[in-house]
Amino acid sequence: MNLGLGKRLTAVVQEVEGKSLADVGCDHGKVSIAALLQGRVKKVIACDISPKSLQKAIDLAEKCKVKDIDFRAGDGLQVIDDGEVDCVVIAGMGGNEIMSILSHIPQGVKKLVLSPHRNSIELREFLSGKGIYIAKDYIVKDGRKFYDVIVAEIDSGKDCSLDRRQLLLGKNAKGGDFDEYLQILRQKYDTLARQSADSDQAKLYREMLDIAEEM
Repeated sequence: MNLGLGKRLTAVVQEVEGKSLADVGCDHGKVSIAALLQGRVKKVIACDISPKSLQKAIDLAEKCKVKDIDFRAGDGLQVIDDGEVDCVVIAGMGGNEIMSILSHIPQGVKKLVLSPHRNSIELREFLSGKGIYIAKDYIVKDGRKFYDVIVAEIDSGKDCSLDRRQLLLGKNAKGGDFDEYLQILRQKYDTLARQSADSDQAKLYREMLDIAEEM
């Protein structure tokens, strides 16, 4: 069955790996269902703070005849017990929301697949500060929008520090959709600079563009 994932959620699902997945803020449940249909996990806990959204996921799972999904209404990872999952997906929220959810990570989680729609820089800094290793970090264009996909590892034992380029642009800042993202970033900077080149946002865009030009 065609779930209509789009490029962003297709990329997210492709990064899912483990025995059991927590799909936080699952909404329609497409990531949960696709992960099971593709055999990326054996069990999913699909959770959403909205019972109405959760019902959409329940209905879609029934339509797709997919089992092995436990549906839970609740806030973030608070409905997940220690040892229940080893992979967590959080997609479609802002970076600040994701950071709040990740303030307490249940034991047993090894992998995070995150796709914030804003505040990616702050999220990267948060992960680095918590000693969570960012293994992949790249741009995906879906429709007319660009999204970061961040894949992180818990307790990896690897160096979790980020240099300025990695913090602002991601570890895998090159080629593909990233090149088009830079074009849009240049347009945004030009617009801002005409209004106020000294604004904090304009300065940030200029720094990002300068770093990209040196790569």
